[in-house]
Amino acid sequence: MEKQQHCPICQQEVDYSSRYPKYICGTCMDLITDAEGRPLAFYNTTIFGQGCQGEYKDTGEPYSGDRCYVKGIPCKAEEHRFGGIVVQVV
Repeated sequence: MEKQQHCPICQQEVDYSSRYPKYICGTCMDLITDAEGRPLAFYNTTIFGQGCQGEYKDTGEPYSGDRCYVKGIPCKAEEHRFGGIVVQVV
């Protein structure tokens, strides 16, 4: 039987990952905010898919930190093992 995994925010089925058991789906990634509700986006800082930096979607100014929220649920953004960004519920 194939292992199943669901987004911990919306329960949408996602690809199974033993490394990232609480990662959120792409739809919920679009809903990431800071503690005050300002929309955020996270990206890699190098072309090789390394580093993790956040910025405010409305102004493009840097966001210092990796803590973020989706529908008020605390999450953490980090560099994905093979490049890209992964956000998990904490």
